[in-house]
Amino acid sequence: MNSSHGTRIALGTAMMTVFVGIVALDLFLDTDVGLGCTGVLIGTVGLLEFYDITGKKGFDPFRLSGIVGGILVFITCWSEARSSGSISLNPSLLFAIVCWLFLLQGFTRGLENIVENISITVFGILYVFFFLSFAMAIRHLPGGNGLIMLFGIILIAKCTDIGAYFVGKEFGSKKIFPTISPNKTLEGLIGGLTTGMLVAVVWNLVPQIKILPLVWAVPFGLLIGVVSVGGDLAESMLKRDAGVKDSGNLIPSFGGVLDVMDCVLASLPVGYYFLLFYGWNA
Repeated sequence: MNSSHGTRIALGTAMMTVFVGIVALDLFLDTDVGLGCTGVLIGTVGLLEFYDITGKKGFDPFRLSGIVGGILVFITCWSEARSSGSISLNPSLLFAIVCWLFLLQGFTRGLENIVENISITVFGILYVFFFLSFAMAIRHLPGGNGLIMLFGIILIAKCTDIGAYFVGKEFGSKKIFPTISPNKTLEGLIGGLTTGMLVAVVWNLVPQIKILPLVWAVPFGLLIGVVSVGGDLAESMLKRDAGVKDSGNLIPSFGGVLDVMDCVLASLPVGYYFLLFYGWNA
């Protein structure tokens, strides 16, 4: 094992341990404040990274307004999840954000690049903060096992990513997305999806942390795995378009927060709606 692999494993384990600690503390205190504050922090850094990526293309989104608007979207969704266990994008809030951005554009930048500036600012809010807010909706699904379900979805998504990385490194030869992500291989994809499904099955064999009946575990693991790969590819497309390798350099051997969270961002809403489709009530 080379030093890069060792660093990824060590830092990945450390990040997962910190997250488990936050979740455990919330569970012990019967609250969601730790998880919510973690979401705000991750969303803020991730959105700044997204705006930096778009800046490499010459765009100039409203960074501060985007962060404030994103936090408001997250808190609004968090509040709704607390009260009803559901989630939706408040149209009045989104309308207010867009109106504010038009006013800000008009008074500070005139008529130059209106569509680009406002569209990228709003898209970043939706891509990072709105997708991230589904963590709070999963946390508050009926039955009192929301934290366990949330951790299961994140674990499946990240294990799919980890499995794809290591299998691809060791056995990958057939490139499947050379123009988007040159390192993605068919062998890595199969290894990642297999890992995700195995994690879903093993997770659901433990009665205390069981999410779904075993018959649903394989399709659930496969779905989360496929979506997590799609989330990773979507971020790769953004970076490829901007000509950057990583979204940031905050986390050694990983890159930025978006590089760590890309597969999770896509998996959270899909996992939430899968559980609603299944008819989760326990």
